[in-house]
Amino acid sequence: MKLNNYKITFTLFILSLAFTLKAQNSDPYTFPIRPNKTNFLSGTMGELRSSHFHAGIDIKTGGKIGEAVHATKRGYITRIKVSTAGYGNALYMLHPDGNTSVYAHLHEFDEEIQKYVKEEQYKQQTFEIELFPEPYQFSYKTQEVIGVSGNTGGSMGPHLHFEIRDSQQRVLNPLHYGFKEIRDNIPPILQGFVIRPMNEDSKVENEFKRQNIPYNRTGFNYTVEDTISAIGKIGLELWGHDKLNGSANKNGISIIEVNVNNELQYRQNIDVMSFGLQRHILVHYPYDVKVTSGARYHKLYVDDGNSLKYYDTKNENGTLNIKNGEVYNISIKMLDPYGNTSKLEMVIKGEQARSRLDKSIDFELDELEYMVDDDYLKIYAQSNCNDDAEELNLNFDKKIKSINPSYYLDSVAVYIWSLKKGIPTSILNCEKGMSINPIKQIVPYSETSISESNMDISFSKYSLFDTIYFQTDYEIITKDSLEIFSLNPRTSPLKSYIEIELSPQLNHYDEEKSHVYKTDDTGNFSFEGGEWNNGKLKFSTRELANYTILSDTALPTIKPNGNLSYIIIDNLSGIASYEAHLNGEWILMKYEPKDDLIWVEWPDTPIEKNGEFVLKVIDNAGNETEYITKL
Repeated sequence: MKLNNYKITFTLFILSLAFTLKAQNSDPYTFPIRPNKTNFLSGTMGELRSSHFHAGIDIKTGGKIGEAVHATKRGYITRIKVSTAGYGNALYMLHPDGNTSVYAHLHEFDEEIQKYVKEEQYKQQTFEIELFPEPYQFSYKTQEVIGVSGNTGGSMGPHLHFEIRDSQQRVLNPLHYGFKEIRDNIPPILQGFVIRPMNEDSKVENEFKRQNIPYNRTGFNYTVEDTISAIGKIGLELWGHDKLNGSANKNGISIIEVNVNNELQYRQNIDVMSFGLQRHILVHYPYDVKVTSGARYHKLYVDDGNSLKYYDTKNENGTLNIKNGEVYNISIKMLDPYGNTSKLEMVIKGEQARSRLDKSIDFELDELEYMVDDDYLKIYAQSNCNDDAEELNLNFDKKIKSINPSYYLDSVAVYIWSLKKGIPTSILNCEKGMSINPIKQIVPYSETSISESNMDISFSKYSLFDTIYFQTDYEIITKDSLEIFSLNPRTSPLKSYIEIELSPQLNHYDEEKSHVYKTDDTGNFSFEGGEWNNGKLKFSTRELANYTILSDTALPTIKPNGNLSYIIIDNLSGIASYEAHLNGEWILMKYEPKDDLIWVEWPDTPIEKNGEFVLKVIDNAGNETEYITKL
């Protein structure tokens, strides 16, 4: 049958399109810094940061700014962002395969982009800006220079942050794109290993306590020599890092596998990352350990509330159910993107826990004390009464529950009570009693409001990852005239914001200058903000912590630094805004908060550069300083 012209044209179009797509997809990605030369990384995909997984890779630039940054693949710029935080100066480039590459912390963009950005900054009268150019307005071939590396935004040193994202803006691991500029034949390195009891009936080495497990190292393999005694439901936690050739940096471990008696129990692979779930890192690592020690372990199990897609587990979300008399041969593999592997091996034997242990507690006990540990009430009591009185009485509103010690540490009886079974109001042991600071059970996906004498707290449906047992406390530190409003447990993470309304008891606050600040045990303060209404101060937070109210009446300082640059500093609430004018006309000021440095960036169009120059700086408390000079 003879094809008409339309069918011939359409067929040729389809063949041409298929050839073009094949050519586009075969177009390789190239390294964005010093292509075809050896490079080094300071950060890799999936590293555990405080509030997020590290996306992409950080490429070293020799500790200096100004290294040429090359397009990894042909494409055009779809997004430009200038910010004093986060990615700083960043470019986003769309490629024919639908992926987007990201180049962050740049010092400057390519000349044409730089000119376009400055024009828009003057037009919109703002330094921080986000722009979306037209398609092909700024297009580049593979390895063409699109800017130079820097140290802008949240960067802690000069480097290029580089990402590859798919069409859904999920971050992909750039090290899977065959970059020969990076070499790695070093397996991951173990730094610590821990076993955690997961309910009140489980023990590790006879205790209801997260236990650090010692191990020996041979090369890049590790062995726990002594058989570990455990019973019940337990969770494994691992701390380690990876290294690459020629670099001392401690990078993350993205792939971990746990085999039990030669059967896969758990596997994680942090290889494709969704920004919408980044905060779930707070339930990927043990948040309580990070808060108390700073160490970020990998949980080798999946906790309730964790929606990340990195895991493959056999059953019970990766936890192990250790049965009496059974032996468990555990092998944990750590792998990097280049296939380098290290291994930790151990034996766990199921054994009923002994009731009396020849070891002492690691704190000073005043006869009777308690602590809230996750979902459990852990009570310590001096065992100095007769055997008939060793029971501990838990007092509830309308009943009393008696429980026996879980075990003894020398002469101290340790009691474990699951708060899921009820929340007591007081405890009694050996005629020694103690009231319990009120505990409220807060569950996720439920709006909950709590009213205390000095504060009201509102949880939304999405505030929590998992159920928490919430307590508040209030204290006046007289010598400092400080009110401390405490939200506990500080070892539990929040998924989203809660609303707090404080009712201060002191009356010395200037409401225009007084705001909420988070405070830590070392006396540091960080501005949180808040708004006053009828003598109460309302703010929102995503962290259970200690908060106070401070007044900031000090003006920000402006100090000339030469060549139309200035040092601007505020010692308490922090810089909120800044603005400069020359003879009444707005002038662009670039700002680098890390250096407290601000400087003039003249427009590309000719202007009069003489006259009255006014720089105004305002802090978060509304204090304003003006610096006026003649140019």
